[in-house]
Amino acid sequence: MGKRRGTKQESGVARAVRAVGGPTKAAVLCGVSNTAIHDWIRKGHVSLLKHAVRLSRASQVPIDDFLDEKEDDG
Repeated sequence: MGKRRGTKQESGVARAVRAVGGPTKAAVLCGVSNTAIHDWIRKGHVSLLKHAVRLSRASQVPIDDFLDEKEDDG
């Protein structure tokens, strides 16, 4: 039972949110809404650097794990 179905790997954002205690705690930490946190998890990246820095520092998940891979071209 303990395994999740499917092969999709948990994003860095999802790991960080879990590490700080869940979406509500992450929202308070970053000064955003719970909806914003769920959007970050769904998209797999944090849009604003200031929020990414806060979440990274609190969770100890590297900020590189929050990058939008589309922006990584250059």
